[in-house]
Amino acid sequence: MSQDSVELYVVSDFTGETAEHVARAAVSQFGPDAVSLVRFRYVSDQEKGMEVLRAAAERNAVLVCTLVDHGLRHWFVQRALEQGNEVVDILGPILDILGRRLNRKPLETPGLLRRMDEEYFRRVKAIEFAIRCDDGKSPEMLGEAELVVIGVSRTSKTPLSMYLAHKGIATANVPLVPEADPPEELFKVPSERVVGLIIAPEKLIQIRRERLKVLGLDADVSSYAQWERVEEELNFAKSIMRRVGCRIFDVTNRAIEETAQEILDYVGK
Repeated sequence: MSQDSVELYVVSDFTGETAEHVARAAVSQFGPDAVSLVRFRYVSDQEKGMEVLRAAAERNAVLVCTLVDHGLRHWFVQRALEQGNEVVDILGPILDILGRRLNRKPLETPGLLRRMDEEYFRRVKAIEFAIRCDDGKSPEMLGEAELVVIGVSRTSKTPLSMYLAHKGIATANVPLVPEADPPEELFKVPSERVVGLIIAPEKLIQIRRERLKVLGLDADVSSYAQWERVEEELNFAKSIMRRVGCRIFDVTNRAIEETAQEILDYVGK
């Protein structure tokens, strides 16, 4: 029997965004006035399910559901069919197939996709923050950082910051050089949110000499890779770290992943 319009009830044990997105994709094929859509959120037990079913029976509504709990989903679909309502179970067939192929039960936890999406966007924001606050840029934003990395040049501040940002931690990094005082904003950041990187001078000299060669510069001429300059920078950096009161990590012969894991353990992530 044809109808001028149809009521479509979206039913979920969480926010219902997944079911509504699928429903709207179908509704769009029939024009804006053909279907009226109503969302029922947080239908987590049979009592709430019965309220929806009674309303659906009165209005002869089509039901679209994304219920992750197997027992509740099976009960809801069966009752809907028994009372004569058409019902579309979006997740059920997929969950059943995957459960059979993987030989294990699904978690049946509502809202996991939303949590995954939120985690993804949190990482994206952290990466954007790390880029904006790389190498001392945007010092006015240091107060917003979840972590601030400080150290002399070539202690892997930038790659470490980006690695931590990919873990969802909004990380800034500030270079320490004797000729320039660190930004005042650094000293306003709580010490537990700042980490300092130190390195053995001989290793730093080696890294810097290799860097100069890549740039086509003479490592024997540049003070950048000379012992006196390196010691001066490291001593200055250590004095700043003591002033900040931050935790210090030695990155000598350490992979970025190793240092990052130590920092993650320190900050409790």
